[in-house]
Amino acid sequence: MSTLGYRDHNLIGLPDQVANVIANHQSAGTLISMTAPRTISATDPRIRVAVRLVDTTTPTIRPVRVTSLRAHITGRVQPRRIRRRVAIAASVATAVIALGAIVAYLVGQLVTFLVEHAAIIAGLLAITALILGALRGTTGSGKRHCPGC
Repeated sequence: MSTLGYRDHNLIGLPDQVANVIANHQSAGTLISMTAPRTISATDPRIRVAVRLVDTTTPTIRPVRVTSLRAHITGRVQPRRIRRRVAIAASVATAVIALGAIVAYLVGQLVTFLVEHAAIIAGLLAITALILGALRGTTGSGKRHCPGC
């Protein structure tokens, strides 16, 4: 069954039987096309014919006559493109908002950590500065030892 209003069938039978079925459909006006008869095998007397018949079981859907192919394509395809673009834009916006929320949360956690442990961090920085100052003092005055260096 198809929306174009026809059905394809394979008729298999003796030549007289197949000819009778084809004649009946031809007189009823339901025969659209058929292929040449083919034998099934060399020893089998039956033949096979592919037949296309008008589909009378469902109402035929009449094709829509389009006055402008451009208007038809624009009217049918563009809304799908717009929906696809809207879906992509919504997905990207959601991802950007989620990423922004994650970054804001992590920055908040970092600031909270730094505030709660400010004394320890300042102490470690002071000790590091003292150690670096002591090391610099043992290697010399920090000045160049000769004018050419």
